[in-house]
Amino acid sequence: MTHEESWQKAKERYPVGSAARGVVKARFPFGVFLELEEASAVKGFVDIVSYNPGGPGDESPAPLPEVGETVEGTVVSLVDRDQQIRIQVGPPPWEGRR
Repeated sequence: MTHEESWQKAKERYPVGSAARGVVKARFPFGVFLELEEASAVKGFVDIVSYNPGGPGDESPAPLPEVGETVEGTVVSLVDRDQQIRIQVGPPPWEGRR
């Protein structure tokens, strides 16, 4: 299967709004890259702003997960240019603030 075919299959498996689960393969100050359970050839990405596992009321930013940890979240966008599935963990940090 070509990389393009893998990307098309991943987009079908992980449409925006669907649940996604993967293992952290690389960690950077700006976010983490995941190997997705059902699309290992395609990168999942969680940026630091999209990582809010504590939910509303959690005032301090959560530390990003370490390499090897499993992360679960919701697909928020599919980036064709990078062939990347962007994932959000927990609600956006601005939700619940007034």
